[in-house]
Amino acid sequence: MSDRALLALAVFAATTLVSATLVPLTIRGAHVLGVLDTPGDRKIHTAPTPRMGGIAVFLAFTGVVGAGYLLLPGLSRVEWIAGNFATALVYLREAFRVETRLLALLLGGTLVFATGVADDVFGRRFPVWAKAGGMLAAAVILVASGVSTSFLPWPWLNVVVTLAWLFGISNAFNLLDNMDGLSAGVAFVACGVLLANAWALDEFFICLLLVAFMGSLLGFLLFNFNPASVFLGDGGSLFIGYVLASLTLLERYVSRASSTLFPILMPVLICAVPIVDTATVVFIRLREKRPIYVGDARHLSHRLVDLGFTQRQAVLLLYLLTLSLGLGAASLIHAGLRESLMVLVQLLGFVALVLLLLFHPRRA
Repeated sequence: MSDRALLALAVFAATTLVSATLVPLTIRGAHVLGVLDTPGDRKIHTAPTPRMGGIAVFLAFTGVVGAGYLLLPGLSRVEWIAGNFATALVYLREAFRVETRLLALLLGGTLVFATGVADDVFGRRFPVWAKAGGMLAAAVILVASGVSTSFLPWPWLNVVVTLAWLFGISNAFNLLDNMDGLSAGVAFVACGVLLANAWALDEFFICLLLVAFMGSLLGFLLFNFNPASVFLGDGGSLFIGYVLASLTLLERYVSRASSTLFPILMPVLICAVPIVDTATVVFIRLREKRPIYVGDARHLSHRLVDLGFTQRQAVLLLYLLTLSLGLGAASLIHAGLRESLMVLVQLLGFVALVLLLLFHPRRA
């Protein structure tokens, strides 16, 4: 095993351990503060459940990444580390080139997390405009550091698309957090596909960020998979969406072998489940003349349960859909025009399937 792979495994193990250790503490804290998700008409859980588990995900990822970056100069001078991780250190010595973007990611993630926690704690007393403002400010922080799409001919339009992507994906994972293990699990699977792509393109620093994020998600999922003993809360789900959206912008998708620009659609394919789920529930709420920010039980996961799936089966099916679309997207970096069109047809088939599941009337 190469020293790069060994370091990636160590980072993954560290964030998993930190996250799994912190989750029980967040459960106790939620009970003390009374931050519980109570059962209701649109809820599918039957008992009050702590909803501050996202703190563990936030602290594990931000703490390990931040500590690793600050300690890197000193650790690289340790003889044992320098001797056993020589190749990895060569890559990591170039980390200063992305220092501004990394700090913006951590700062923006902290802001969006704090915004979500405020919504968890204050509930309806926390105005919608304040929540939207916090999310938009977090997106602006990342864009101001130089992170932006580049496939459009006008810089201002790239900035608009980037802000919309960060804001939209953050919200999409927030809305996707409607069933045990769904939002964090879909993010974990999506990061696995992104990791395979980043490793193939030799983007080692991005790989370390991805494995750190995956570890923080896995440590939480040990307690969140059905039957869940803790929920993410808005703080955790918004943070997950923001970090994943940011990592898709930092990662590269077009290789020298790419014959088309279709690889830039990879993030859309990887995030297709939360994107399509969000688009459909927003459409339903607008059609029924209800506020789009008021939750309901009209998500794809709920429809699957209505069709006879258990909660676990519904969530696992959405994991599988995310993986299937993601693997198709990963092939785009080496695909020609014909292969790229086939992947897009696959996406259209997925969208059609979702629409049939959601809107086709059930027989009496």
